[in-house]
Amino acid sequence: MLKFFNKYYPIRNLVFFFLESLFVFFSVYLGIYLFYNGHVPVHNMRLNIWIRIGVITLILQITLYYCSLYEFKYRVSLLELFLKIIQAIGITCIVLSAVYFLYPPLILEQGIFFIGLAILLLFLVSWRILYQYLCQSGIWNENIIMIMDGGLGLHIINEIQDNLDSGYNIKYIFVPPHSSLKDDFFEGSGLKQDIIKRDVDKLCRCALENNIRKIVVALEERRGVSPIKLLLECKTRGVYIVDGVTFYENLSGKVLVTQVVPSWLIFSQGFARYKLQLLVKRTFDIFFSLIGLIILSPIFFIISLLIKLTSPGPIFFTQIRVGQWENPYKMFKFRTMRQDAEKDGVKWAQKDDPRVTSIGKFLRRFRLDEIPQFWNVIKGDMSFVGPRPERPEFVEQLKAKIPYYGERHCLKPGITGWAQVNYPYGASEEDALKKLEYDLFYVKNMTIFFDIYIVLKTIKTVFTGEGAR
Repeated sequence: MLKFFNKYYPIRNLVFFFLESLFVFFSVYLGIYLFYNGHVPVHNMRLNIWIRIGVITLILQITLYYCSLYEFKYRVSLLELFLKIIQAIGITCIVLSAVYFLYPPLILEQGIFFIGLAILLLFLVSWRILYQYLCQSGIWNENIIMIMDGGLGLHIINEIQDNLDSGYNIKYIFVPPHSSLKDDFFEGSGLKQDIIKRDVDKLCRCALENNIRKIVVALEERRGVSPIKLLLECKTRGVYIVDGVTFYENLSGKVLVTQVVPSWLIFSQGFARYKLQLLVKRTFDIFFSLIGLIILSPIFFIISLLIKLTSPGPIFFTQIRVGQWENPYKMFKFRTMRQDAEKDGVKWAQKDDPRVTSIGKFLRRFRLDEIPQFWNVIKGDMSFVGPRPERPEFVEQLKAKIPYYGERHCLKPGITGWAQVNYPYGASEEDALKKLEYDLFYVKNMTIFFDIYIVLKTIKTVFTGEGAR
């Protein structure tokens, strides 16, 4: 579990979350303190005051997560931040009203509640402005040196510069002397020209003099170019040397397919498949699919009725998809397109696709058309979390054009997955390549904790309707 958090959430983000938990807790307590003029009473007929404050803290932080207030990749304006926090507090109030109705002993006095909310609003806005400023200033960023000779290095530069909270600052870039890379290659990157060096012989001294403890080797062709002796010297002096593809993977949550060589996939860490892990995953799949079918059975009936009333044709849509080890299986979904949707042949689904029915648009937006796939999971054709299953016609086409596309089939396909929660619905070969970068990352780093995290992100995606077509 600790490995999971270290890989997907930097320590500073976890510290931010736990500090905010304490501050939210303290804000509500301060509201009680002010309401009673410095005296906190003990209610024998109600739950302990700490439990009631804890419930408010928990619900608010869950709401903040689902309002995207724990995502620090992009800078947001003060107005946008304020509106998002207002929205989160409003949702929290609605949820708390339901909780208080169901279990009155948790209720706080109305006056305390509103004083606490006012303090919370002031705190949450100022706290996030401060954190955003600290991210922007780079005060806790780790300085790194990069050796690069082309596109791989540029991908890393863009990922660091596009992410407000990447945690890294490129101090120097060394270009090997035999590289054909020109200085104008860096134009438009936002980098200062004085950080670009060509005298690689000074690499180790530069790292030690500037107290830099990480060198990223982003060379697309290493034979005759990579300064092996210098890198070995740096490593023996305590400088951490990391491969560019590995660094990009940990930074972005993707595997850069176009830059990966087979030896990297073979010798890098990952792809572990333990019997206990697979058993827990299968138990997880069956349990949650059964629970999902039972809980959603009323919605199941309503959707079936609406499909029948709004368009001619069957309720369910069945289609052959490619499963684990490229074995075909029949997938079940609620029908969202006209019955004659493919009269002109197989096509990618497009944005605002005219073949989608009126009720189908709603079902797709909130992923409700996926509910029948719970049956596929119970049967063993699919998993709850995994790469998205594709049609055989598209798989053959994509395998011929995209490297390592076939490797995504080493796991069972999923109702949801790392690609689905990070990238919108794919409708082209380019989209398939981008989604494969996420799929390979999941295949390589699959754990039960990662699955749980993806499910939590999926719930958020379903509520917001992001990425549907």
